[in-house]
Formats: sequence, C-alpha cells, structure tokens
Amino acid sequence: MSKTTLGKQFEDRFAKNWRSCFPNTFLFRLKDQMSGYKVTSQNPCDYLAYVNKQLWMLECKETKENTFNFAKLTQYEDMLSYSGLEGVNPYVIIWFSSHDKVIAVRIEEIKRLKDLDFKSINIKMLQDTSYNIVAIPSVKKRTFMDSDYTVIPSIMEDK
Repeated sequence: MSKTTLGKQFEDRFAKNWRSCFPNTFLFRLKDQMSGYKVTSQNPCDYLAYVNKQLWMLECKETKENTFNFAKLTQYEDMLSYSGLEGVNPYVIIWFSSHDKVIAVRIEEIKRLKDLDFKSINIKMLQDTSYNIVAIPSVKKRTFMDSDYTVIPSIMEDK
C-alpha cells in the first residue's frame, strides 16, 4: 500500500476548508486518472467550484521549498485555455509547507510572470505588491493549515 503524499493530503484539506468557507455550494473533485498516459489522462485542475455565480477551477500544489517551480504546474496550458472566459476563474492554490503559508495565484498572473521570464513563484513575492499573489489567511494545526478561502471570491468583487 502506498503512502499518501503531503500534496494529496493538502488537496483533501483544501476541500474540507473550502466546504466550510462556502457551505451549500458546489465543489467537485476531478479524480486523478490512472490510465498511464500522461497526455490523455490529465485533468485541467483538481477541483471545480461554483460560488457567487462564478466557476472556479482550482489546482492545489504543495512545495517544501522557498519557490514553486512552474515546471511542476503540468495543468498550465489547460487552465490558461479557460482564462478570459466570462465567469471562469482558474487559480492555483500553493501551500509552502515549510513556511506555513498558503497562497492563491490566478493563472493569468502565472502567465504574466512566465512572459517576464520568471521560472517560479518565490515565497518572498508575497511581500511585494507588484505581484498579484493573494495570501490565504491560515492557522497551522499539527501539520496542515486551516485556511479561509473566502478572500478569493472577494478578489473578484474588487476587479
């Protein structure tokens, strides 16, 4: 029996936190496909959510490092193809587990950073307002964070 990775456990914790932040709303887990074919078995994101008449495409990632390398975001092209559609909000949720920080980054911001030749998001970027990176209010429990994702839809109201 294989051990569940920290990243997979984070995905489960994310769902629990999201549901507590948005009770009685839609959250659907796109199950990982195990066909063995990387290209054909890839989902565009981990979760689909519907909150405040908006569709949220949510991809969860975990890193123990100071940076999250864009090469680890294999869903980038799929998620980017949905950006710009009215009412669709593709986001990457990143848990910097060594720093006890959770952030949300819109896929368009990742594209902007890539266009500027960035290869990753550094945890220090949270301190710089020139980056559109949102710190998710979180409280550390034993291992995982309990996070308040209600800040994400409020970002859309500010646009």
